[in-house]
Amino acid sequence: MARRNLNERLARLIQGEHTDAVIRLEDRATQRVLGNLDDDFTTLVRRTLAAWTTAFGDTTGDATSDPALRRILAAVRAAIRRLLAPLGPRAQRALDDTLTDAVLLGAQQHTAFVRDATGRNPGTPPPRPGRSLRDAAARVRDIVTERRDRALAMLRPTVARRWGQVLTGIGTARGALSAVRSHITWVVGRALNEGLTAGIRANGAQKLWVTERDACVRCAAYAGLVADVSDDFPGGLSWDPRQRGHGDPLPAPPLHPHCRCRVVAWKDEWAEPGVPSFPEALRREARRSIARGFSLPTESNAARIRAAAELLRRGANLPRSVEAYAATAIAAGRFTNRSVPTGRP
Repeated sequence: MARRNLNERLARLIQGEHTDAVIRLEDRATQRVLGNLDDDFTTLVRRTLAAWTTAFGDTTGDATSDPALRRILAAVRAAIRRLLAPLGPRAQRALDDTLTDAVLLGAQQHTAFVRDATGRNPGTPPPRPGRSLRDAAARVRDIVTERRDRALAMLRPTVARRWGQVLTGIGTARGALSAVRSHITWVVGRALNEGLTAGIRANGAQKLWVTERDACVRCAAYAGLVADVSDDFPGGLSWDPRQRGHGDPLPAPPLHPHCRCRVVAWKDEWAEPGVPSFPEALRREARRSIARGFSLPTESNAARIRAAAELLRRGANLPRSVEAYAATAIAAGRFTNRSVPTGRP
């Protein structure tokens, strides 16, 4: 019972307190980078719509005056350049500053995890961001430039002659904001895991993959996997057979944009005979998550159903009530509730 309670406490620590700290770090960087840009794009849409209806009467037909269309599109293109020009450099500066905090946070969370798991303080030396992390942060400039250039190409008079086409072009430029937000999450995740891995290496341990409770079907397939600190995890794992086999081996999470998986230290000597180890507990919880359909609304329900069917086909080794719940959802073709319940992980 004590080991089971410890497994639950460790899961709560990682999936709760530690993940919340990472999200706060991401949010600070995102707010610093994006500021009020989303509101600025809302204003651009409103002003452009007013100019369009003044020039052409309504939004249902083609532009009826080439000079008026050129003026409107020129103003929109100029606004997009003005709004996005500082975004790439500002995002890179913010990410450069955040990398050190994220790597140190990973090292601190490694120390906290090992202390809770073993009662010993591993004394992790503070790591520094590597060159590859700096390069990853710098790529945010290219992300913004690509979105901007694609939007400007869509907003030429020969292309955008209807209001819907103009709105699509502005939306493409606005998509740079979500792309930057996604990149920040991915880079912070990489930096966090770099700090965690440094602590694992200094501790002479193996690395153990830990997912969020509502992890996607790909990440759930990695839950509880253990690898030597210098080895890669296998690529292309997924509980959804249609997603399996796509992806290269990787040393640590994140597996995809918005992934908040991480590695923690593990030594076989920490397991107690006759009691499920922490890696085994993680694998069981991942199977339970697949059987219950716990997931974010953004993930395909069809993927969750295929994953649940695959789980039952392989043998879920879960309580009969949980397996029956999965079978009912598969028969219906959907999970009626995919939210993770509060309480015990």
